[in-house]
Amino acid sequence: MTDPRIKRTRLHVLETARQMLAARTSEPFTFTTLAAHARVSRRTLYTHWGSIDRVISDAVTLRVAEELEDLSSMPPRARLRRFLESIRTGVADPVTRVALTSLMNQSNHDADAANSLVDMAATRMQHFRETVAPIERDVYLQIAGPIYFAEFLDAQPASDELLDALTERGAALLGFDA
Repeated sequence: MTDPRIKRTRLHVLETARQMLAARTSEPFTFTTLAAHARVSRRTLYTHWGSIDRVISDAVTLRVAEELEDLSSMPPRARLRRFLESIRTGVADPVTRVALTSLMNQSNHDADAANSLVDMAATRMQHFRETVAPIERDVYLQIAGPIYFAEFLDAQPASDELLDALTERGAALLGFDA
């Protein structure tokens, strides 16, 4: 069982990180600046996260579980649609957008940033497995990938029509119609 003080400290640091990312000041986002804003030691940050990229990743995924309320009473197709909506909502969040853009920019030359992106994707996929259905990575990419493409590469919000099409594709791939 984790000490409640540790949980509170972790949550406080992640909320502070989200606030700092949302503010987008010219101040660099480092352990030193985060420690000062959160009023914790750098050692605390290194102990819990090890890298600033891990903090960013955890700050982004902090909201994912909260977004997906208990979907167990919904039919599978409705759970799938709700999950896709949560991805769209998540990437529209300014903090998430800044964090993902920053990590993607650094990932080619920074292993911590690349690992953070991989961990974030794994967390999202695990939430899919827990709330929608068991899924393999390649199938997940076919269902969720177009939302990220629309938002980050096409620079257009993922439309309701796209989510409808992805829901249909996902339902077929997952055998919801069988």
